[in-house]
Amino acid sequence: MKTLFAIAALLALAFVTAPTLRAQGDASSDPALAAAAAAPVQTVSPADVMKLMQDSHAKFALVDTQPVDGYVDTHIPGAINYPWVMQIKTFPIALPRDRMLIFYGSCHNDTSSIVSQLAEFGYTNVKIMDGGLEKWLELKYPAVRHTGAAAEQSLSQLTTAPKKM
Repeated sequence: MKTLFAIAALLALAFVTAPTLRAQGDASSDPALAAAAAAPVQTVSPADVMKLMQDSHAKFALVDTQPVDGYVDTHIPGAINYPWVMQIKTFPIALPRDRMLIFYGSCHNDTSSIVSQLAEFGYTNVKIMDGGLEKWLELKYPAVRHTGAAAEQSLSQLTTAPKKM
């Protein structure tokens, strides 16, 4: 009888930890994650991002991939900062899963790199804004610019809805 309980406990433990272990492994351990990581990243135009920002019912989060000093200098209103240099190594990741993530930065390659890494951890509802911050500013869309006051972005803000400014 003790053996039966021990087996049941091990099966229950395996059932509970399997999703976390899969997410911590590399993409090659799960064919679906490997396919997601290899798939081309979808893009979204700055105009479409602007429309989403004006829609109070849209479920999305803007994610700025610039280093912290670049984010403090200039970013899109409501964006959260998740610098590409953080290199995702552990799970869970401090980015919301309950909404579409729209990434932008000052360098397309850096942004693509972080999105590919996220796909390995099961983040599939992600897009990259075409042209990044440079295109956004070129179109004269609103931006938060450094005003001399120290600005900080904590990781705790990554799990909350972006604020409309």
